Amino acid sequence: MNALTIARGIHILSIVLWMGGVAFVTMILIPAIRSSSFRGNEYYIFNLIENRFAYVARALVILAGLSGFYMIHLLDAWDRFMQIRYFWMHSMLLIWLMFILALFLIEPFFIKDHGRIVKDERNFGNLRKTQILHSIILMLSLFTIFISVLGAHGFFA
Repeated sequence: MNALTIARGIHILSIVLWMGGVAFVTMILIPAIRSSSFRGNEYYIFNLIENRFAYVARALVILAGLSGFYMIHLLDAWDRFMQIRYFWMHSMLLIWLMFILALFLIEPFFIKDHGRIVKDERNFGNLRKTQILHSIILMLSLFTIFISVLGAHGFFA
C-alpha cells in the first residue's frame, strides 16, 4: 500500500473525529448545559464530557499533526510554505498550532479544570463566553477544512 495514501487516510480520519467533537461541544453540549433544565447538574455534566473529550482531542490533534508532517515529508513539500498559492497549508498549520496551544498549554496549565469556569454560579455567564470562543474556533476550523480540500484538489493552482 502507498504510504502517502495511508497517511492521508489517517490525517482525514483524525480531523473528522477531532472537528466532530469540537462541533458537538460547541453546538450541542454547551447550549444544552446553558439551558435552565440542567441547573444544578451543569457542572457535573460539563466536567464529565468536556474533560473526557480533551484526552481524545489531544490524541487526535497529535495524530493529525504527525500524519500531516509525514505527508509533507513524503512529498518533499516544505517549499509550499514559501508560496502564497498554498495559503491553505498555512491555515492548516495555524489551526493545528492553535489547538496544540489550547489543549497542551492553556487548558492544563491555566484553566486546569475546564469546568471551573462554571463552578461559581455568579460566573455562569462565563459559559456563554466559552461558547462564543468555541464557535469562533469551530468556524475558523471548518473554513480551513473547506479551503484545504479545495487546495489539495488544485482549485487554487
